[in-house]
Amino acid sequence: MLDGRPYNFTGLNIYNANSVNNCWYTLGSGGGLATTLSDIGAGKEAFRAWFFQYQATTAGGARDWSAFDHTLAVARERGVKVIATLVNQWGQCEGWSDYALGYKGESWYADGYRSQPSSPGMPANYRQWVAEVVSRYKDDPTILAWQLVNEAEAKVSYTGTCPSSATATLKNFAADVSSLVKSLDPNHLVSLGTIGSGQCGTAGTAYRDVHSVPGIDLCEYHDYQAGAVPGDQWNGLALRLQQCAELGKPLFVGEVGIKTSLLSTLLGRATLLDTKLSAQLAAGVVGVLAWDWRDGAHGGSSLTGYEVGPSDPALGVLGSQ
Repeated sequence: MLDGRPYNFTGLNIYNANSVNNCWYTLGSGGGLATTLSDIGAGKEAFRAWFFQYQATTAGGARDWSAFDHTLAVARERGVKVIATLVNQWGQCEGWSDYALGYKGESWYADGYRSQPSSPGMPANYRQWVAEVVSRYKDDPTILAWQLVNEAEAKVSYTGTCPSSATATLKNFAADVSSLVKSLDPNHLVSLGTIGSGQCGTAGTAYRDVHSVPGIDLCEYHDYQAGAVPGDQWNGLALRLQQCAELGKPLFVGEVGIKTSLLSTLLGRATLLDTKLSAQLAAGVVGVLAWDWRDGAHGGSSLTGYEVGPSDPALGVLGSQ
């Protein structure tokens, strides 16, 4: 609900919105983000962005909030809300040298998030970082939701197995950190941040169990699959909607990614996106964010990959829902 009325949203992932030469190209200063939101156009109510400690810390270890302040100010001016994601399961844009080092394994969810810097050279562990960033922006209505992790899962390691304790570990983590967020900011929504299609710790009925944590307000699914409402009877979007309805919690699709090469043209991709959005919103999804934005100066829409840029017909689809 927003202002007493049901709230549905579409938009894009602009994950580098806070970047100043530390995560793809710079949007965290200057006029690039304002141009981006103008190019994206009206009818897109939200975007999702990385709010990682690495992007708010100088080389000397001091805090620098200027990129975050800039992103939220530009979004506020345009009437757009922001889902703020607080750490990355995979380590990109956090200063790690490779995926395996940055990957958050079960030991991180069990204790590491309390005891280790969230990425190399950072002054705070993840839990301390959450307290800092939430305290700073708790009164900002531009925040749509705090997202604890991008694509949380709890394997032993990047290439390791899924332990039997993964669900309990992930649930305990979600309970602890969501409780911390709510103690500081009782007004904003909280999302754990999951792919939702059967990952370690949230497969099958475990997805419902983890999302039953009282401090988690939103369920999430990522759609890189065929079909309008993708997935199977054990880990598909339809089941996730049913599980979250049983919990009384809304579900949004935080990433819907379609490679242009699969449909031959940008128009073909936009047509499939339209089919997906229509079916998913009708099924009860409350929001859909496309993966991902790339501005014209850095290549715009991809003819082979996922990127959506200026004048892409997908923008018209997102604005029409």
